This record gives sequence, structure tokens and C-alpha cells, in this order.
Amino acid sequence: MIKAQTAYTREIDDAELAVSELLAQLNLTNLQKNSIGILTCYAEYIDSGVVAALCDKLPFDVVGCTSMGCGTNGACGHLDLTLMVLTSDDVEFSAVVSSSLASEQIAPVQALVDSSLAELTTPPVFMLAFMPLLYNVGGEVFLSALDNALNLPVFGTLAVDHTTDYSASRTIFNGNAYADCMVSVVFAGAVQPRFMIASLAIDKAMKQQAIITDSDNNLLKQVNGQPVIEYMTSLGLTRDGQIEGPSTIPFIVDLNDGTKPMVRAIFAQTPEGYAVCGASMPVNATLSIGSIDYTEVMDTTRMVLDEAVAAAPFDALLSFSCIGRNYALGVKTEDELSLFEKSLTDTPFQITYSGGEVCPLADSEGNLRNRFHNDTIIVCAL
Repeated sequence: MIKAQTAYTREIDDAELAVSELLAQLNLTNLQKNSIGILTCYAEYIDSGVVAALCDKLPFDVVGCTSMGCGTNGACGHLDLTLMVLTSDDVEFSAVVSSSLASEQIAPVQALVDSSLAELTTPPVFMLAFMPLLYNVGGEVFLSALDNALNLPVFGTLAVDHTTDYSASRTIFNGNAYADCMVSVVFAGAVQPRFMIASLAIDKAMKQQAIITDSDNNLLKQVNGQPVIEYMTSLGLTRDGQIEGPSTIPFIVDLNDGTKPMVRAIFAQTPEGYAVCGASMPVNATLSIGSIDYTEVMDTTRMVLDEAVAAAPFDALLSFSCIGRNYALGVKTEDELSLFEKSLTDTPFQITYSGGEVCPLADSEGNLRNRFHNDTIIVCAL
């Protein structure tokens, strides 16, 4: 069994006051044998020293990442810091930070997995992973490395932030912030996670299709033999040589192998005019442009929350929703977060906006397979 507590603050500038507010919402005198903290926040909480000061006061490991919006019981917003504390006598939490993943992924991820499993005394059940957002490495690369090293379900996110190029996005481990490292925690013992997911409707893609003719992992370079920026211009999706509102333009990628098409978000545009996407963009795959709007975001969030409420009771709920979904809300930027407050009045929860979502899906035989998603909302109920 897991017991959960949540806390939040909106005090960015005064670290002492912020820590005082957070600790006042927690009961740290009644912790069980094993505990872990999960922290998500606006990036400036790192610069102001709040994250480091808080972690210094907590008697357990803290994992997490930056975001451009998060919510928990009692609060939701774009300038918040949220903390969920999980404590248990029969569940272990093994938290680790990797070395840099900027130039090499396989060996650092293997080392992270080895360290995660080394101290466990009960069987591992699943991993919660916070991955860095790197322009040269798509999220699928990290997940593939994890799959090769760890035969467990993985739930998690790519870190993002409030800047236009996501340059302030960081993963967080015990008060330290990392631009290019993965942070993870393996849950072991008496825990039974339930995963839920809802995404945009593939059938809303534009009928006009194209072929990816040049790419490098998650960098989309050419479509139909022409630079991607020219292709986007031909569809009226650029202004002054820049992709207009890239985070609200999801790509639908069909591998033409009989599997379900994948949704891929656009994070940024490089100086060369390449589109930086949330995951791999394989050459010869079919490409079309999708759409996502306020109604679809809210409907899919209600869908996954209804499923979660139907599965209750549970001890805690973690959720990540793609940042592109937030942009699709327009001026009503906190409406999706508010749905969690309204639906989960008696359950500790934490929802965070994401640069890419990692959540297992059941295959045709009912076996969980790890998958990387964009423009999706994912839930892990514990």
C-alpha cells in the first residue's frame, strides 16, 4: 500500500517562504519505511533556489522535471511548483540520475538501469522516467534504450518549459537540475499500476498525404523531396519563413506496416529550417497534418478521468499531458488542469504538461508494450 500527500506553492522568488509553505502542507513525521518525492515546476524555481532549498529539507530522494504548467490538489497553473510524496512499508523506490545522454544513450541508460535495480530487495514492477528534451535525440531513442536494458513498463515524460525553444527545460534529482540527463525511479514490491491513455483522433488528419524523404531521427528535413519548410509553406502553415504555431500542428505518421499511425508534435524549427519533432520521423513513412482543438482536448481529458474514477479507489494518480494540448486550449489555458481538481476531489493527484508522453499500451494478447506518444494525455493510477 502507498500513502500519498501533495503540496504546492506559487512563491518563486523567496526560497525560504516557498519551502515553509510546502512543508506546512505535508506531514513528514508519519513517513513509512520508504518514501519518494515527485516534483514538477516552472523553470524559474530552479534559478531562484527554491528547488534546491526544498530538496535539502526533505528526508528522501526527489525526482521530477520542469514544465510550463502543472496541478495538484488545491492548485493548478503555469507558475506553480507541485510536489507529491509517496510513502510505503511494502513498496520500494529506487531513484537514479543518468550521465549525459547528449552524445550517447545506450551505455548511460544501461548504467542507470543497473543502478536502479542494484539495491532493491523486492521484485521491480515499473519505472517512472523523466527524460531530457534534446534537439538531436528523440524520445523514442531513450525509450528504446530503456526497453533493451529493462524488461518493465515505463511511464513518464520529456521535460519542457515556458520558453519558445524549451532551452530552460530540465530534469531534477535531489535539488540538482540537468539539461541532458534522465532521472528515474523504479517502483518495486506491492504496487499495481494501472495505465490509461487518450489521444487525438487520427481521422481528423488532412486528406493530403506526403512522403518523408529525408530525416535524422527526430529531425524532419525533407517531405516529397523538398525542404520541410517549403512543404509547410505550400500548405499555408508558415509566416516569414517560420512554421506558424508549431506546437499546435501535429504530424500524423504512418509507417505503412499495418500498425496504428503515430502522432508527432513539432517542438521547434532549426536555423536550417528543419522541424524538431517529438520522436522519430522515419524516411518513406507517410505524413499528413492533424488538428487538435479545445473541444478535443477537454473531451479526451474527461474520457481518461472517467476511466480513472471508475477504477477507484486507488492511492494516488500521476498524469502527463502534451504541451501541444495546452496550446490548443487558447486563452483558457488552465481548463484541462482544472478538470483534475473537479474530478479527483478525494484522491491525491499530480498532472504536468509534457514534451512527450511515455505510457505502455496492451498488445493484441494483452501484454503491455512501452510506447512513446505526442499530443496525448496519460495516467498512472497507483
